Amino acid sequence: MPFNVTESGVLVIPLRSDLDIDGRAAAAWAIDGYLAAHRSAPVVLELSDAPLSTAAVSTVVRTHRMCRSTGAQLAVVAAAAEARRALEVQAVADGLIVRPTRAMADAALSATSELFAAAA
Repeated sequence: MPFNVTESGVLVIPLRSDLDIDGRAAAAWAIDGYLAAHRSAPVVLELSDAPLSTAAVSTVVRTHRMCRSTGAQLAVVAAAAEARRALEVQAVADGLIVRPTRAMADAALSATSELFAAAA
């Protein structure tokens, strides 16, 4: 599973929205390694345009939980409105940032960083 680190230090991980159960285990293993290697870096999960599977939702929720436990911020990019709606249930409960574009996700991460910096 490929990943990218932007010049500003954001870890960008593409995730197939139609992930199946077998793929979920491999994705979780890869994401765990990326998060360990880039500890505390803000993270963007970019979902593909495919319909959102239960395994993909589970992977997003797991990644969000892991990021919270390490203090890393997470934003999810889901271009498909249906995928955003499915994830917004989780967003309301746990503060997950879900945006339709990468630029909006980056802006949300930046705004959150500024809030944390002001509070410190």
